[in-house]
Amino acid sequence: MGPLVESLARSGPGLSMRLVLVDNVSGDGVDRWCRAFDRTVVVKNAHRLHYAANLNRILQASTARYVLLLNTDMLFEPDVQCLTKMMRFMDATPDCGLAACRLYHTDGGYGFPARRYQTLSTIAARRMPWGDFARGTVRRYLYADRSHYTAFDCQWVSGCFMFLRRETLEDVGLFDEGFGKYFEDVDYCLRVARAGWRVMLNGACYAYHFEQRASKSLFSPDAMKHLRSYARWWRKWGRDPWHALAANRRPTLPIGDQRAPRRADAA
Repeated sequence: MGPLVESLARSGPGLSMRLVLVDNVSGDGVDRWCRAFDRTVVVKNAHRLHYAANLNRILQASTARYVLLLNTDMLFEPDVQCLTKMMRFMDATPDCGLAACRLYHTDGGYGFPARRYQTLSTIAARRMPWGDFARGTVRRYLYADRSHYTAFDCQWVSGCFMFLRRETLEDVGLFDEGFGKYFEDVDYCLRVARAGWRVMLNGACYAYHFEQRASKSLFSPDAMKHLRSYARWWRKWGRDPWHALAANRRPTLPIGDQRAPRRADAA
C-alpha cells in the first residue's frame, strides 16, 4: 500500500488531488499512508464490508470531477505521469464516462484491462485452455487483436483501475453491492454504457497491477464466488446484454472533439 500511495502522489504533478482511504476495520489503521497527500480523507467502517460496498464508500466521500478507483496492489511510475494523461484524455473525450489505462504485471506481461462480457464458454476457456477454440475465445474476450497503445471502446474494464467522470457517477449511481466480489466492475461498466456514456481504454499511459488471481483454480472458494456472481449477472442482464444497448448508445465523437455538451463540474 505504501508504494502505491507514494507513486500515485507523484503521477499527477500540478493536479489538485485528494486521497480517500477506507479503513475496513483494520488492526493498525491507515494513518501512515496519509502523509503522501496534502489532503486525505479517511472513511472508517464500523464493521467489515466487501469490495463493492467499500467502493461505494469512496464514491460517497468523493467530490472531484474525476474519481480514480484503485486496488491496493497497484503501482505507478511517476515519470509516466499516468494521472495527468488520464485527465487530459477524459477532457478531450467528453462522451467517455469511464476509462482505464494499460496494465502490466510484475513480470512485464500485459494485464489486458479492456475486456468483453463473459459467457459460459469464456469462463470455461479461461480455466481449461484446451485447443485452438479456447485460445481464440480468450483472445476475443481480452481484445487481444487490438493495439495496447491506442484508445478504443470496450465493453468493460478491470475494476483495479477505473477513472470515472463525475457526471457519469451522477447518472449511474453507486455499485451494486449484491455482487460483493467479482462482476461488480462488469455490472458498473454496462450501466455506464446503458446511460449513454462510452467505456474506453486509453493506451497512452500505464500502471502496474500485482494481480493474484484467486479465482483461477476451478474448485477454489474464489472460483465458486466468481461463478455465483456470474449467475447473478445472468439473472440481472440476460444472455446478451450488449445487444440491448443499441438504442441507448449516443453517437461517439473522435478523441479531442469538444462538440459534445458538457455539464458543469461538481465542486
